[in-house]
Amino acid sequence: MANEQVGHIPFSFFVSLLHEIADVPAQMTSSRLNRQGSSSRSPRKILRLWVEALKKNYSPLPRDTTSHVLRLLFPEDDSHRKYDLQEARLSHLLPECLDTATFPPVSTARLKQWGQQHNSGCLGQEILTLQSPDAEAFIGPLSLQQMNLLLDELASTSVFSDKSVHAAHSLSPTRSRSAILRSLYESLPALDAAYLTQIILKDLRPILYVPPVASTSRVLLEYNSNSKSMLTKEQFMMTWDPSGSMLKMYRVRANMNEAALGFEAGGIPKSAKGRSPHHALDALRLSNAIWAETKYDGERAQIHVRLRDQSDPQITIYSKSKRDSTLDRIAIHPIIKEALAGYSMRDVILDAEMVAYCDQRHAIDEFWRIRSLIARTAEGARAGGFRRGETQHDSHPLDSCPSLHSNASSTSSTLHLALVFFDVLLVGAASMLNAPYSMRRTVLESIISQVPGRSMLSERTVILDGKIQELEGQKRLREVWAQRIADCEEGLVLKAEESTYGDWKLPWVKLKKDYILGYGDTIDLVVIAAAWEKDRARELRVSPSTLTTFYIAALGNSSQVKSDPGHKPHFVAYFTASYGLSREQLEEFNFWIRADAVDSSKPPVDEISYTYSMLETLPKPSVFVRNPILVELCGAGFTKAPQSKYYELRFPRITKPFRPSERSYMECLTLRELQTIAFEAVGREARDAAKYKDVDEWGRELWGKEKDTAEEQRRGLKRQRTMECWEDKLEDIDRARSEKRRKEDLDMSQ
Repeated sequence: MANEQVGHIPFSFFVSLLHEIADVPAQMTSSRLNRQGSSSRSPRKILRLWVEALKKNYSPLPRDTTSHVLRLLFPEDDSHRKYDLQEARLSHLLPECLDTATFPPVSTARLKQWGQQHNSGCLGQEILTLQSPDAEAFIGPLSLQQMNLLLDELASTSVFSDKSVHAAHSLSPTRSRSAILRSLYESLPALDAAYLTQIILKDLRPILYVPPVASTSRVLLEYNSNSKSMLTKEQFMMTWDPSGSMLKMYRVRANMNEAALGFEAGGIPKSAKGRSPHHALDALRLSNAIWAETKYDGERAQIHVRLRDQSDPQITIYSKSKRDSTLDRIAIHPIIKEALAGYSMRDVILDAEMVAYCDQRHAIDEFWRIRSLIARTAEGARAGGFRRGETQHDSHPLDSCPSLHSNASSTSSTLHLALVFFDVLLVGAASMLNAPYSMRRTVLESIISQVPGRSMLSERTVILDGKIQELEGQKRLREVWAQRIADCEEGLVLKAEESTYGDWKLPWVKLKKDYILGYGDTIDLVVIAAAWEKDRARELRVSPSTLTTFYIAALGNSSQVKSDPGHKPHFVAYFTASYGLSREQLEEFNFWIRADAVDSSKPPVDEISYTYSMLETLPKPSVFVRNPILVELCGAGFTKAPQSKYYELRFPRITKPFRPSERSYMECLTLRELQTIAFEAVGREARDAAKYKDVDEWGRELWGKEKDTAEEQRRGLKRQRTMECWEDKLEDIDRARSEKRRKEDLDMSQ
């Protein structure tokens, strides 16, 4: 078999790898014996054996095999190919595409009712149930290479696919999406069709890591997210290439496909979380010198520039998710060229943070402003951004609370995109990945020509070096961190002077106040509805019977309720929360909601104790509660979503649900109170808000207000008090951690 099939690796052989991984049994959290018994069948060991069989049976491997396997195994990270197909649309197309010899037409017709019937939440699993009882397993006709070519053709029908995909098919006759799907599924065995479906949906998780049981209580209490080990891209790369060269290329190229192609002819390093100044410094205790860089609230941009003679630089930009965002961020191309005005070498790769900058205030603006700036300036498929209308998903007209019209697209003429550069990965032909941070920073400073408000270098402060002792370093870090909090910056990143890019022993350590338990932005709001949300459910390994996502609302008519106690409260729901609760808490919270639920995406007014408004951009929930549930939420500051007028928590987490006997849902924040808290948190003034008719008028007045000397002094004094307050808090946190550690050491010695 070794040389007979050179150039033809069956897609079915790749599916055998997926099926073996899916067959690894889930481990119950309480079963040590079960864990020990299944350890020999981990996904990584299965992959190693499969790679050995692949090389034994199909060597020499056809060209691009590395890329083909990697992109099919991790379709969610295949940034080049987009298909514009989700379960509802694909389920309508598949009945005419599946092989009738394997799938009887009577059974495939059920797929068109995907959205109207109870299902497993996994279209691939549903396809497996439709195969004929007489169907036999066989090897499908398509090779791995043919499958990838057809998927490239399918991706060419989407305007969101990479320009290289469109270029490769620009001269070929254009086929319809249905015709391409028929070529893909023609004569495929059921198993191949099931896994192909999830690849097209760009999510293999629901079929590889199936929830072990359907029961919400059992899956939440007896299992956890680690009950089934997941195969990671890093594990694949180290198994495929034990030398580590492909992994290094992935870290620098920021693109999975390019790393694979580069391996045959580096990616953004992860950071550690600092829970306190002492804890953060302890993670870098092996370093001789530590720097604290300001963490700016923007979008990550890895910038690849190729300079050829006198021609214009060729610029490619990758986002944090490794997507090619060159056209999205066309507005920063002139800034990049300006920043490299004094640079003459041929190639350079830079790390930067793309931010919104306000010329009027000479400062970086809030993160959510970036969205409207990109929408106004982007080229290609993503130009224009959100253009949906105002909210329509209401139980009651909005005459008793402020409008939900969007103000997200209204930006001042003085607001524009800017770049803050913080690292360099490549200079000319020389990789900087293994160079120490001190050298990379020096090189970066020699490359970038700073232009205030356009191209800047990240601000940094030395925390520890040979002259600064540990206790003094902790004090200095507390001071710098407190300054950043007072200035409403996102946080800090600690970097060791000797560390290489993506260093595991000396990692970057992020410091944000919400990383400290109890020190994030905490508010009390209510849950009025819930739903099963696909991505969160697949992280938790739970079926659609489990509610994973909760619709958060604030009180919008407090004055009316106070004047007329018989008037129904009106809640405004405009964001959701899916994180924060442990599996045990989530199981209990599901029970609470189900016990008081109205199973409807729009409940009758007489069945609930309130009226509500819901932002249109939110997906419709599956259940509402008759009586809202008060919850405590914690987040990392405040932001605004597309089409939303109001500030919401960023990265919201439910930290505590309250029973009605503990606290009434009427104790939640009003919409105005929530906006007051948010304005303070983002650095706006919250005084005299009552004299403005809505929060937008209030905000416009605040931004445009002329500052007199007395006002400047008042704000300066307020900033100083905030810094001192946070220095004290951080010192208390360090002291508490030190006392806890001493107590633990004492207990260990007894």
